[in-house]
This record gives sequence, structure tokens and C-alpha cells, in this order.
Amino acid sequence: MNVLHMATVAFFTVVLTLSEVAPADAASAQVTGTVQVRSGPGTSFRVVGQLRRGDRVTIDRCSSSRRWCNVRSRYSRSGWVASRFLDRVSSGGGSRGGICFYGARGYICVGR
Repeated sequence: MNVLHMATVAFFTVVLTLSEVAPADAASAQVTGTVQVRSGPGTSFRVVGQLRRGDRVTIDRCSSSRRWCNVRSRYSRSGWVASRFLDRVSSGGGSRGGICFYGARGYICVGR
């Protein structure tokens, strides 16, 4: 393998890794009550952490049902939480955004 080929492979590996860590559509939200963080989108999945009321999280994506969202937090492992425990960070901004889910106050869209 020549140096140019190795550099190209390394470049694309880094790009793909970073795109999975920080999606373009990620959005901020606030936790409205104590909630368990799970390894998958449902109560049958293993608990991997817990978030408390007021914690801020980054939502990476939500399930197709919009009832579970995959979140990242500095206080807990990343994982899935029931979307009814999430709300937008600030009260302004209307209902437009990149990620939509059924949150603490009904159907909410955040991001972008």
C-alpha cells in the first residue's frame, strides 16, 4: 500500500467517525424530570444511566414513533430516553426545527 492510499483511507475513516459523533441535525433540549437512559428505544432495553430535571442534552435522533430520542449528556452515558421527558431549552422560537418528537408539552421540533 502506498502512502497516498493510506492517507486517503485515514482521511475517510476520520470523516466517517466524526459524522457519527456529531450529526448535522443534532439539537439541544432540557430534561423535565428524572428519567432513565436506556440502551435502546423502549422500556425493555437495559438501563445505562439516569438524567435529572434541568439537565441539558443533545438529541441526535428520535425513533420513527417520535416517542424515544437518542441523547448525549455530560452527566450520563449516551442512550435513549422517553421523549415525554424532553422540552426545548428556551421558550422562544416557535415549533420549527430539525428534530421533532412528542415532548413534555406536546409535539416539539428543535434544532437548525
